[in-house]
Amino acid sequence: MAGKSRRKYRKISIFFVIFMCLGGLWISKKILDHNSPKVPTWLAVRLAERKRIHQEQCQKKPPDPHFIEQADFHRLIVIEDLKLVFCTIPKISGTTWRRVLYEAENNGTTIQGSPHRGELFSWLDRDYLPAERKKILDTYYKAMFVREPFARLLSAYMNKVIWSDEWGRKLTRHRNISNQELEENKFPMFVRHVLSFNHSRITMNQHWRSYEQICPCEVNYDFIGHFENLGEEAPQLLKVIGVDDYVTFPEYHPSTSRPFLLKSYSTLTREEIFKLGQFYDLDFKLFGYDFPGPLQEILDMKTALGEE
Repeated sequence: MAGKSRRKYRKISIFFVIFMCLGGLWISKKILDHNSPKVPTWLAVRLAERKRIHQEQCQKKPPDPHFIEQADFHRLIVIEDLKLVFCTIPKISGTTWRRVLYEAENNGTTIQGSPHRGELFSWLDRDYLPAERKKILDTYYKAMFVREPFARLLSAYMNKVIWSDEWGRKLTRHRNISNQELEENKFPMFVRHVLSFNHSRITMNQHWRSYEQICPCEVNYDFIGHFENLGEEAPQLLKVIGVDDYVTFPEYHPSTSRPFLLKSYSTLTREEIFKLGQFYDLDFKLFGYDFPGPLQEILDMKTALGEE
């Protein structure tokens, strides 16, 4: 009798363990589904890790009791029908995202004219009172995309200096410099120009302003996408917000500009590279990018050559 009782108890124990395991898996799945609607497991894991890093680093900042009233929200688009907040960052497919989000909000209607007109969207800072902002940030799905900081800065340089005579003139104003010297030193001059701002929001161009100054880290973002994975992650965001049946993200072609990036940054001194690393330190830390990242081989080369 005692043996039968032990076998019966063992069976019950095994059944209980299996039941608890299956129950735990079911509960975990329900939690995952609730927090990450329509997100496949591979992406849910990726987003959870990015969110963990982002929150962990943001908590190191001193708390701001006036965050809702005073934070810079001027690049946070609000789409009420989709309960979506999207923070647009220059040089991270910002123009494309505006076109796509306009279609998402307007049942697939293609935007006419420039997508950079402010009246096309509702904006968190301009169109909502502090109490409304808080409610939106507490209840809406919040998304953003970021990019490796050195690659983004180089993209801004190409857009605002190489392709813009106005910025080229600003860099050389009051300098007695030949055209040859200008071409050889234009990128270092641009970098020194950026470093001179010391993170001033008032005068610093948004194309090279730090991510945290554009998309405040106190916002608890649900979807932090990476530009490097835009082709696979952008369509997933459209699924999450429920518009993928009538909106598609344009085909994305990964950048092949690494040789150009290395060539450009090799014109900087080691000191300038490290100063840029300090300047964008929070961007690296908040979004899981390593410093010096793609510039490690430049630093190794300069070290081998004995450069300062």
